[in-house]
Amino acid sequence: MNKWKTTSGAAGCAVAAVLAFVAGTNHELKTSEDGLAFMAGLEGCKSSAYQCSANVWTIGLGHTQGVKQGDTAEVPEIGQWFIDDIAAAENVVNGQVQLTTGPKFDMAVSFVMNLGAGNFRRSTYLKKLKAGELDAACNEFTRWVYVNGKDCRVDASNCKGIVKRRERERGICLNGYQ
Repeated sequence: MNKWKTTSGAAGCAVAAVLAFVAGTNHELKTSEDGLAFMAGLEGCKSSAYQCSANVWTIGLGHTQGVKQGDTAEVPEIGQWFIDDIAAAENVVNGQVQLTTGPKFDMAVSFVMNLGAGNFRRSTYLKKLKAGELDAACNEFTRWVYVNGKDCRVDASNCKGIVKRRERERGICLNGYQ
């Protein structure tokens, strides 16, 4: 089964179309096809700029650099941003800890993509990865459920998707893709 075809689309932009663009490019990403599809599916694809739950202007598949209100993009641009953003996240991970490619590496890249390099560098998650406590590191994902000081486990915070994301990241980190 082709991993690129299994991801559903979102309003204004199809995740599968962007992943097909990425698959057709000559890139040097180490994140697996499963990892790319997982992250793209979680981010969802938007061709118009929007403010995410952290009130950051975002477009495409979670791209934030230089995005402002009113920005729009097409699949090739969104695909290139995704490649660049994943490559930057991989560089952060590789600069801090050596992980073999696979689900644990993919989820470290997902952490950086969603939470940022600074949070990754300061995290207990990274400390446990560096100590070789890989399963304990995976269990750290479910601690990262706050957005702008709001606890996303509380219904009124309106960010329950973060809790589900962290549970899925933890599961893949511990058990691989199933």
